[in-house]
Amino acid sequence: MFKIKKEHPKLERLNIVPIMDAVFIFIFFLLFSAQFVKIFEIETEAPIVSEVPSDVKLDDEPLNLIVKLYDAKYELYIGIDKKLHKTFYLDNKNFEKILKEELLALRTSYPKDDQVIITPLPNISYDKIIKAIDLLQTIPKDEVVKILKDAKEVELKKIFTQIVLEAVDEV
Repeated sequence: MFKIKKEHPKLERLNIVPIMDAVFIFIFFLLFSAQFVKIFEIETEAPIVSEVPSDVKLDDEPLNLIVKLYDAKYELYIGIDKKLHKTFYLDNKNFEKILKEELLALRTSYPKDDQVIITPLPNISYDKIIKAIDLLQTIPKDEVVKILKDAKEVELKKIFTQIVLEAVDEV
């Protein structure tokens, strides 16, 4: 007798080239439709909250510099009792130069204190806050500022390196 050969159907391979083409085109359109945004980071410290007993006496009065930002002026407060030190008006043409001189004088007078607290009003724009941070940190290019720190003379790279943003307590 004759054996009948059964023909098994050949399994065809799945053609995934069209699917891969579609995925490639999809990725291509996603990349071109995405918006790439530069994100900048502001280095600031969290506000410090501590309870200091009132009977503790400090060796030296700390600077405790607070800069309040208004639309047309900056107010500098110093000391534990937050006394108004000076007011700088933005409409003055030498505003930046006068402010930098005062900040450098304060920094050299208080070499241990490297922190400043900025309290902007709620309606102050982001650009004005960034400008204030820049003013509080950068030393003019032609100046070399040295302070005595731990009985050593140290050259400053920034006026104040620790910047703290704090919500304003009064309007």
